[in-house]
Amino acid sequence: MLTVVYCLVSWVLNISYELSMGIYLIGLGLVKGFFTDELKDVFNLKRAKYLYEERGFKNSTMELLSLILIFINSYLISDDPFSLFEFVYMFFLIAFVYRFIFWGIIQAIRERKK
Repeated sequence: MLTVVYCLVSWVLNISYELSMGIYLIGLGLVKGFFTDELKDVFNLKRAKYLYEERGFKNSTMELLSLILIFINSYLISDDPFSLFEFVYMFFLIAFVYRFIFWGIIQAIRERKK
């Protein structure tokens, strides 16, 4: 829900692509840092297999879809169409950000609320 609201606000305010991505990534990185106890939990320094078993399919998929929605929103905000290199760059950026920052943010927030 937060992702959809953020996309709508950034679309209405016509925020630039770089600023839109920066605010979202830094903001959620700070939120995850606040809600986790150790630095290794913020940057997911455990093996991917262990993280997937710990987080589960539903949470992992929702986090990935949220991140993809933000990237699509950022692409639609951008004035210039992306080149092939930029699409490849975006794919690797999505994979990197998801793996090391986003994966586990839902669980970190739920555990902190308890």
